[in-house]
Amino acid sequence: MPEKPKHDLRQEVALFRFRLLGELVHLEPGSAELAEGLREIAARRHRIPGSRRRRIAVGTLRTWLRSYRRNGFEGLHPRRRADRRQSRSLPPEVAELLVRIKEGQPRLTVKAVIRQAQDSGQVPQGVRLAHSTVNRLLKQAGLMDRPRADGRERRRYQWSLANELWQADLMYGPKIVRTPGRRKARAYLAAVLDDATRVLPHAEFTFSEGTEHFLPVLRQAVLRRGIPLRLYCDNGSTFRSKHLQVVCAQLGASLIHSRPYQPQGRGKIERFFRRVRTDFLSALELTDDTRLEDLNRHLAVWIEGEYHHVPHHGLDGETPLDRWAQVSHQVRFAGPDLDLQRMFCIRFQRRVSLAQTVSLHGRTYETDASLIGESVVLLQDPGAPPSRPMVVLHRNREAGLATLLDLHANARMRRKGPPGGDPPAPDADNQKPDADPDDPRPTPLALRTLDSED
Repeated sequence: MPEKPKHDLRQEVALFRFRLLGELVHLEPGSAELAEGLREIAARRHRIPGSRRRRIAVGTLRTWLRSYRRNGFEGLHPRRRADRRQSRSLPPEVAELLVRIKEGQPRLTVKAVIRQAQDSGQVPQGVRLAHSTVNRLLKQAGLMDRPRADGRERRRYQWSLANELWQADLMYGPKIVRTPGRRKARAYLAAVLDDATRVLPHAEFTFSEGTEHFLPVLRQAVLRRGIPLRLYCDNGSTFRSKHLQVVCAQLGASLIHSRPYQPQGRGKIERFFRRVRTDFLSALELTDDTRLEDLNRHLAVWIEGEYHHVPHHGLDGETPLDRWAQVSHQVRFAGPDLDLQRMFCIRFQRRVSLAQTVSLHGRTYETDASLIGESVVLLQDPGAPPSRPMVVLHRNREAGLATLLDLHANARMRRKGPPGGDPPAPDADNQKPDADPDDPRPTPLALRTLDSED
């Protein structure tokens, strides 16, 4: 069967124009009969190819007729725009910048190209980089063609039991207010998806892509849905951190990373992110007062109230919760032998100063006086507020807590002398009658290590 020729709008327009002027092309220019024929055509309504207009002016008809007499049928074809295949809504220098960014990094998405262009400072103020406009520009430049197959064998897969494989990833979210009176900050969605059931063990918006913000999400996922056998992530620094590797090793979960620039294996969580954008964020009304807590509350309601109860095409029409109920009989939950709070804490090594303090993230914490000059390890819960005390480890043993320094409280506190030295001056109001100044009490550190002495 011969191949059907492609539709040519220019040729269709030229045929339409010739049908209108066919009876007039042989009339004498300037004759009354020609003028009457042109007025009659202009008075009628027409279906013009490629246009919503229905009427044609007499002047336009005369222009077509002169063009036909000079160039024949070819003269009835619409002229091609001189700026064809060029963006007419973007300044040339901005269009060139966008094309140059995409050429230098072909794997960038349109959104990433726009972000890099805006961050470069070369986009004039007031120029709007619409996603559709930039996408059309890059397509016209031939930079949006799908990459050809590289010869690797790829197959669709799905694990049969719940928690055999979790997929974890991060998504750029909306900008919301972080601190009242300040500029809005970018929120990031950290999500963990079960491969076999498409259930979301946990998903949460944070203000950072760092490991310290992903670990609380993973801990909540383990508390809610059990321990996975495998955790499948990309090669970002968040998922390459040593602490995440240690956490997975303590849980007995294999940490698997996809090949660089090969996102095809994480298609399930990418499709979930697409649903978040189209079904959740598009219907969410964000205001200047929307906080991170509000965003996460709406997200939890959407996941538990809608996403988990909607039939999924990849589950043969079953809902994620229905499939979870069928294949979750081997799920392993954390027992009393696993201290998840301690396991997910991030460790920081510090040396205690003469003022018995340590610094962490720009804040000062106070420790036991017996640790002055010693190297200690601070266990920080990434999901806890900075005011919460941290456990202090000294030589792999607990050595009290590090509490946030309170300068005003210290100003009213009585100072203690050194152990074994002269006792402090007696206080008539607070001195106990049976106190023995020649028998100093041991330090807290000595009491903790007393049982370990040989």
